[in-house]
Amino acid sequence: MKNQLACNYTVLRFLPYPETGEFVNLGVAMGCPDRHWFDFRMETRRVDRITGFFPELKHNKEAFIEGRKLFKAELDRMHAMLNDGDDEAQLRFKENAKMFNQAFLALVRPREEAFCFSTPRTCLTDDPKEALEKLFEHYVERGFAHKPEYQETLMTRRLRKVFSAKQLLKHYVDHTFTGDLCTAHFPFVRQQDARFTRAIRPLDLDKKETPQIVAHADLWKSKLERLKSIPDHPEHTLFVVRKPTGGKRLDVCQQMCNELEQVGAKLLPSVDQTGILDFAEKK
Repeated sequence: MKNQLACNYTVLRFLPYPETGEFVNLGVAMGCPDRHWFDFRMETRRVDRITGFFPELKHNKEAFIEGRKLFKAELDRMHAMLNDGDDEAQLRFKENAKMFNQAFLALVRPREEAFCFSTPRTCLTDDPKEALEKLFEHYVERGFAHKPEYQETLMTRRLRKVFSAKQLLKHYVDHTFTGDLCTAHFPFVRQQDARFTRAIRPLDLDKKETPQIVAHADLWKSKLERLKSIPDHPEHTLFVVRKPTGGKRLDVCQQMCNELEQVGAKLLPSVDQTGILDFAEKK
């Protein structure tokens, strides 16, 4: 196993209104004192991430672009000082991990400016460059939100809150139906004596590409067809569907919803709370 290195990192932020504390992540900076290594990743092209969160800045984008440019220049200077110094003073400086870390902490000190840093954090890694890329993907690109199960996990949490408010959770359990041909997990299953009468599951069909919509819907279409071979399969199944907002993706989504209904499922949009509760309240 490679030796683990302790690295300090901070999230680069744009915080135009200190009064509210609201901010948008712009990047990640990381320093590894033991290797005398410093680098950063920063989003330098997109502006819509900022104007989407702070729409009033649409008419003053130039100020943000210039500020971001100056912020990056500051990080570039730190990168040059910690990694590429040639004169004697910088070489001595680079040999001292403690001084290296002090320089990093001085860079990310609290500041009352629109472009600022999060509180420094520490991670252990055997590859600082790879760790920096993963942190950037997490904090800026939000890679976790693109995982297939992420939105359905959020939808399950919201449904749990809705059912709890209506005192329905006591009637439902988390259950996985297992047979020779398939396995299907439902977070909400209602049992009446020895019968499973109702099964409810979120289904995220708001995918970026139409083939992804088809593939995910086909997966559950296949599972539903094979579930029928299991003696204790649910009598009624509801998919709470998250749909695209429009365009070709919505057309494809609707077609796939129709195919799921043809194999016996009931489908309701995630916004139809009344319909979802009506289904859940029945035995």
